[in-house]
Amino acid sequence: MIEEGINHECKLCNQMFDSPAKLLCHLIEHSFEGMGGTFKCPQHIFAVHGQEDKIYDCSQCPQKFFFQTELQNHTMSQHAQ
Repeated sequence: MIEEGINHECKLCNQMFDSPAKLLCHLIEHSFEGMGGTFKCPQHIFAVHGQEDKIYDCSQCPQKFFFQTELQNHTMSQHAQ
């Protein structure tokens, strides 16, 4: 479980965040890199979209994600060998 108050690392670029929400916002920004726009924060996703919209499945556990970068970070942090 992800907790507030401890460091949360982006495994894609090694940047550190002090909350899981800030890490999530950062990972979503990775998803939009090079597209000419920015994505400010994920409140819309959680308010409007449900679990069925999480299309990126982890092949090593039952977790699902909205963005491929979330899955990549999860895989690198939870299943790295």
